[in-house]
Amino acid sequence: MSGRMNKRKKQAQEAEMNIAYMQALQGKSVPLLSIDARWHTLFPDFRKTNEIKQLEKELNDLIKKQGQANNDLKEYEKAKKVLMQNIVNNMTDGHEADSPLRVRKQEKNQKLINDLNAKIAETKELQKQLPGEITAKNSQLLIACMRVCYQELQDNTVEIEERESQIRQLREEVKNHILRKQDLEMRNTEVYKYMHNLLGAEVVEVFDRKHRVWRGNMEENKLDDSIQPRKSEEADSEE
Repeated sequence: MSGRMNKRKKQAQEAEMNIAYMQALQGKSVPLLSIDARWHTLFPDFRKTNEIKQLEKELNDLIKKQGQANNDLKEYEKAKKVLMQNIVNNMTDGHEADSPLRVRKQEKNQKLINDLNAKIAETKELQKQLPGEITAKNSQLLIACMRVCYQELQDNTVEIEERESQIRQLREEVKNHILRKQDLEMRNTEVYKYMHNLLGAEVVEVFDRKHRVWRGNMEENKLDDSIQPRKSEEADSEE
């Protein structure tokens, strides 16, 4: 029950926001989204919701309807000119031999002109209505798209902040590791120094051969995997 109430509340909030957006967009210059290449780059088919697809279709239908109305009006005006010329060509004073035929043609042409006038008036009225309908539908599509965009932006912002926090933690960990490494290096250098001072290099080297240790500045701060015996020792072993 609470789930339904939350859904209704969310729908009511969205409807209220849509009205506010529609009012705010009045008078603003917004490109026709469905015929704008930039919009198609931002919203490829796989990214469009069912709502966006439906609104895009409705907008395209209105744009096609407007184009058809413009073409129809041109055709109606062209046909009317032809009929008007026919009326002029078939004018009669009643004394011509074919005057009855001319009268019938005039009546037919006049009926056709009347029909065309009605269609022209209807089409012109449609031309007045369509821009407003197109603008409204385009605004609806824009609002639906912005809802998707800002949802993604908000989701990304949450993840960006989470990752920023993780990066800060990792930096702190790296900093601590560096400090610990430096402490250990200083201790190794110090221990090695005192060992050399106490025992001398030859004695320490005996033990170095059996141990892999970081020797500090005394051995270029490197680890030796294998310590080669001195030449004097090699000669002693050969004897």
